[in-house]
Amino acid sequence: MGSLQNKKAFIENQAELPDLSEYQLTDEKRLILSESNSLLFAELSEKLEENELAHLRLEIDALKTEYEHFTNSTATFLEARFRKNTNSHQLLSLWIKLEDYENANKKLKWWHQLIFPLKYRIKDKYFYELTYHEMIQIVQEKYYQVKITELESRKSSIEKALHDFSFTEKMKEYTRVSMLLFKNFLYKKYQGIQRLVYSESDFRLKSQQFIIDYPVILSTTYSLTRSLSKEIMYDFVIVDESSQVNLASGVLSLSCAKRAVVVGDLKQLPNVVEKEMVIKTDQLFAEYQIPESYRYSTQSLLSSLSELFPEIPKTLLREHYRCHPRIIDFCNRKFYNDQLIILSENNEEREPLLVYRTVAGSHARERENQRQIDVITQEIIPQQMLENANLGIVTPYRNQTTALQSVFENTDIKADTVDKFQGRENDVIILSTVDNEISDFTDNANRLNVAVSRAKDQLILLVNGNETQKDNNISDLIRYIEYNNFTVVHSEIYSVFDYLYKGYEEQRRLLLSKQKNTSVFDSENLMLLLIKQVLSEQEFSKYDVMIHFPFRSLFTDYDKLSDEEKRYAQHHATHLDFLIYNRLGKNPVLAIEVDGYEYHKTESRHGERDAMKNQILEKYKLPLLRFSTTGSGEKEKLISALKMV
Repeated sequence: MGSLQNKKAFIENQAELPDLSEYQLTDEKRLILSESNSLLFAELSEKLEENELAHLRLEIDALKTEYEHFTNSTATFLEARFRKNTNSHQLLSLWIKLEDYENANKKLKWWHQLIFPLKYRIKDKYFYELTYHEMIQIVQEKYYQVKITELESRKSSIEKALHDFSFTEKMKEYTRVSMLLFKNFLYKKYQGIQRLVYSESDFRLKSQQFIIDYPVILSTTYSLTRSLSKEIMYDFVIVDESSQVNLASGVLSLSCAKRAVVVGDLKQLPNVVEKEMVIKTDQLFAEYQIPESYRYSTQSLLSSLSELFPEIPKTLLREHYRCHPRIIDFCNRKFYNDQLIILSENNEEREPLLVYRTVAGSHARERENQRQIDVITQEIIPQQMLENANLGIVTPYRNQTTALQSVFENTDIKADTVDKFQGRENDVIILSTVDNEISDFTDNANRLNVAVSRAKDQLILLVNGNETQKDNNISDLIRYIEYNNFTVVHSEIYSVFDYLYKGYEEQRRLLLSKQKNTSVFDSENLMLLLIKQVLSEQEFSKYDVMIHFPFRSLFTDYDKLSDEEKRYAQHHATHLDFLIYNRLGKNPVLAIEVDGYEYHKTESRHGERDAMKNQILEKYKLPLLRFSTTGSGEKEKLISALKMV
């Protein structure tokens, strides 16, 4: 009903009410259907394990990827036989026990060979002749295998339960009956009624009758107040894509609403405000000191409401069905703090994630990059067999879009800016970044989130081959793709096996909780709380932390070290108090040490080791942040260090 053209089209195409008699139900039949659907709803709610199933599929996929990285990076290949019913809990317990013995310089006794087979299910006697490092490596290897098997078993049991319950069929039945009841409601309300034929003037003169005949009105936010009489108040106004609704028109639409449902995503692109309006808005706010929540130039309807009413009832639409799991998992980890439930299926026809790099050079001119266009036409499309694919090409800039549209004129390939692609989708998306060095505009988190999530089956990221040290959103996407495709650029620092060590931490915490003291150092407990508090902020949500990370698991080689440094780095007791790493590429970004005043004095033996640890990490370019227990300003220092990585 928004534009004059829409109103005219409506007037010219008014239709009589259809015959609704086929929707008629007797009161008895309606009651029976209503009661049966209520029972069916209760059953479906109890059996709604689809979310756990989706989580398991992702967890298994991630664990298999990590296991492959583990086997690729393990220098020696050792095996030991375990009994068939060995579980992951036992393996983690054995790992911790072996590490404790190693740290205490204890040797395994003859009676361990009697206890370990019973408690930890080890069958091979030669296991006890190995070094602790070799034993732990065997246990870690077995842990991956057993944990994957356990998760696969749980997945199979859920799938069987859902199959036996006929979940899909019952969900269809619930939907069918719900629709019958709804159509019966329409029958009771409209059967036998003659709907008026309206003229343009009737929209205002007969608004109340019009609302009865047509209870659902579609309009833009700007035009809603002019669709019918100004006196009309809608029971509900539902504003869709509200992150792209400017504040002025959004307020207009709310002015005729008794209640409102505002739907949108703050992680996607906001509405575009022209430069002149930005200047006028800023002048107005400077003069009258209006609260920032109302700033037209920066706030959408959704962001303004979110700031003004932080306690407003919210519902997160978590289920995601569109993108390949590995594509949307990047957005989930990077932008949504793992809140999404990914219910889409794997499509194995295409590699879901690829990175193409041009040769190094200054190829971009005035926000256009012909070299990237050449790579798309001469390499990506033929190599990935995209000639007949449902293909979209997104770019940050209008100039690149114009050039691409010229190249693909009279084809089915759609090229446009990321902003214009919001709300659209393609089976395959090529993201042409254009920049020689990624700009803040291209790297904008909302823009990247929209670009990535347009791809259903395959995302191809095209970047310039220039080396960069920047740690930004695009570099996170590159790391994520390389990690999951095993085309990792082998740095001198290990990728972090977060699943393995996270499981270890949880098990160790469980065992320590049974003892009187859960930690030797209160200072480390306090530092852990501070680190987790800082990492919970949106700016640092891509990072996670591990405690007491072993030094020898950090490096792939020791070529840069002296003999003394090598012995120290490989020693079983050498560890980092805390290691902060990027969850997307699993790469370490910051080491943290907590130094007690007496224990870490420069002239002490531990002080010498601290200096050696500093030198080693500096050689491998891993930043180190030391906190003294007699210092201050720890939170500010940590935030500053994370902004520098």
